Amino acid sequence: MTASRLISEKFVARIFDKRYEEADAILREQREAVSGGEIPRLVGVEQALRNQVEQLGAGPTAQRGALAGSYMLASRLRDWEYWPEAEAIYREVIGLSLAMKEVFFLDDARLSRAVCLKNLGRINEYEHAKAEIPAGTTILIDGVNWRVEDL
Repeated sequence: MTASRLISEKFVARIFDKRYEEADAILREQREAVSGGEIPRLVGVEQALRNQVEQLGAGPTAQRGALAGSYMLASRLRDWEYWPEAEAIYREVIGLSLAMKEVFFLDDARLSRAVCLKNLGRINEYEHAKAEIPAGTTILIDGVNWRVEDL
């Protein structure tokens, strides 16, 4: 396993163990290791998430845990501006939410995914994603409530 994939595995495991400060420390250390303020990629984070979800099992409680953990994973990645990785995980959260018919995270994940797409400059995908978000949907980013209409 490459060093980057190992970092992804550790990061995902910390999130699912609810050890958020340790997860943030992993990202902080990775960013400090890169020069020029460039944001490094977190290679293998999607596979690390799939592995973690598989370990949880398929029961209803495990699925709810997988959904909550996936959402927290995506949110942490978004907060640290790992836009490509956050967008991919939000896509997973949306898929899980729809498959489980669980709407608790759905609109927030859709709006957060749209934010990621906009930051990535993927405007066509952003416009399509934004159109799927109900009017009035809000998310909290950096202490600011953002509405879909604000994007």
